[in-house]
Amino acid sequence: MWAPFRVETGAIIAPRPLPGIDGIGDRLRTAAFAEMQAERAFARAAEIYSDAPESLRSAWLHLASEENRHMNWLLGRMKELNIDIVERPVSDSLWNSLMSCKDARSFCHYIADSEQRGRRAGLRFYDVLKDIDPTTAEIFSKIAEEEIRHIELAFQFYPIETASR
Repeated sequence: MWAPFRVETGAIIAPRPLPGIDGIGDRLRTAAFAEMQAERAFARAAEIYSDAPESLRSAWLHLASEENRHMNWLLGRMKELNIDIVERPVSDSLWNSLMSCKDARSFCHYIADSEQRGRRAGLRFYDVLKDIDPTTAEIFSKIAEEEIRHIELAFQFYPIETASR
């Protein structure tokens, strides 16, 4: 289901330190797999959440294609750096969490939170790598920038309800 990645459940080995090539590889691998999970989750959401407006379901299909593009940027960089995708396992905990969402609203908010965490990580990787590996840094930066729209979409359709004062 997750080829070419090697997926393991349970505790995952911590990433190796940056800025070493092994640490860069670990971040590229984890990010690429997160993008794959997001791609599949958006496509699945468009199919199964009948409570979502048609315009949202259409937007999810578009986001799935963007997530695929992000994954391919990351995998392409791994290939350029000769980093083995299956060298270290990745976790499917994101996928498992997304599969527990009961409706379109909960899916939107959960995936938006996940995208925000990924965006913050991408910006941190950019800061660490910009002088060491500018090519990889730029990939993380560009993905982080594009994730803004993904995050905003959830709240466009399902704003957070705030308590009145």
